[in-house]
Amino acid sequence: MTDLNLKETQQGFSPGRMVVLFELDLTSRGGPLLRFTSSAFESSAIVFDGNTYTPINCEATGFDADSDGALPSPELKVSNVEFTYQALLYGFDDLLGAPFRRIRTFRQFLDDGADPDPQARFPDDVFVVNRKTEQNKIQISWELRSVLDNENSFLPGRQILKTSCSHIYRTWTGAAFDYASATCPYAGASYFNTSDVPETLPENDRCGKRLASCRARFGENAELPFAGFPGVSKLSR
Repeated sequence: MTDLNLKETQQGFSPGRMVVLFELDLTSRGGPLLRFTSSAFESSAIVFDGNTYTPINCEATGFDADSDGALPSPELKVSNVEFTYQALLYGFDDLLGAPFRRIRTFRQFLDDGADPDPQARFPDDVFVVNRKTEQNKIQISWELRSVLDNENSFLPGRQILKTSCSHIYRTWTGAAFDYASATCPYAGASYFNTSDVPETLPENDRCGKRLASCRARFGENAELPFAGFPGVSKLSR
């Protein structure tokens, strides 16, 4: 009956307004399950199947397959004005590999709709975050990849470097540190040069990209955000 309900609504003269919901799942890494929708179409939170989706300034496009049958590579953009998602980049490797789900239904099937029905939904579109394509003070963008597309995919989703950290370190502007493009979470008041020698001037603060550079900044016994793979002994081609 639920499937029939959806089909009858879709084929009717007045199917109602379609609602598009998104989920970004970081739970496998100890992070949150983010549920949201675009604030361009929704002004208040939406509840569907008991789950609340918060309106945010975002845009998700490119879900349609090409005429030649190639799998789509959608793009997700979110606002970075409040640095909410930038903070997630630090702890979750730019969100690479995180499952992303697009859910579509009609307004009347929402929990507060005229005909609540959590099963009345189109087949979910399931993707994973393939790569970060842009990060600035205005927005962050990612390219998504279908879970069916394994071509040219790598684990863990980035180049494996044994001794070099791939994080982007903060930069000194002459008046303050700029964190807009930084992925390293260090924001301390101690400064070090590329040899991890303490410095007194902030303009001399540079990261050596080594595990020792992390220890100098965060402490010898601290949990380090080193974005390298020091445990790798040998890589095969």
